[in-house]
Amino acid sequence: MEWNKYKESVKEAIDNFKFDNEILNVLKNSAKNRQKIFIAGNGGSAAIAMHYVCDFAKGANKDWENNQERFKPICLSSNVGYITAVANDTEYKEIFKQQLINLAQPNDILILISSSGNSPNIVEAAKYAKQAKLIVIGIAGFKGGALLEHADYSAYVDRSSYEVCEDIHAVFGHFLAIYLREN
Repeated sequence: MEWNKYKESVKEAIDNFKFDNEILNVLKNSAKNRQKIFIAGNGGSAAIAMHYVCDFAKGANKDWENNQERFKPICLSSNVGYITAVANDTEYKEIFKQQLINLAQPNDILILISSSGNSPNIVEAAKYAKQAKLIVIGIAGFKGGALLEHADYSAYVDRSSYEVCEDIHAVFGHFLAIYLREN
């Protein structure tokens, strides 16, 4: 693929990106409500989840150094010891759900990032989160998959390219951090 063709694909994808506006309010109010924000993804989406955590923990907070009412993000994709223990002893599809059982409380927030929307561990986490009364935000691509069926709120890019989906999901994370810092 040539650069200009890829660039046009990303531009078109961002122009057609859709998200539930209520995501902004849910996240904005999470600091004062003392809600934890769990974030997870696989592969490139795991890296994006870690980036969201960094941006929500620091960059999204106005006057970060003096602000004690901060966002409380936790990346479920980065606890390698626990992930590998769960995957080895049960099934890989349990890696995020089991962490939520340990850490989450009703009304906490779960952001799941999956280009296909059909990763078994993402879907299992979404199903558990609904039962445990968490707020589920699904960020997907392709056709949205099962993730969007289980999400309370969604962000969606209608593309079947992992690369383009991940590009847009990363841009959305930066937008969220800036929005939160400014509001």
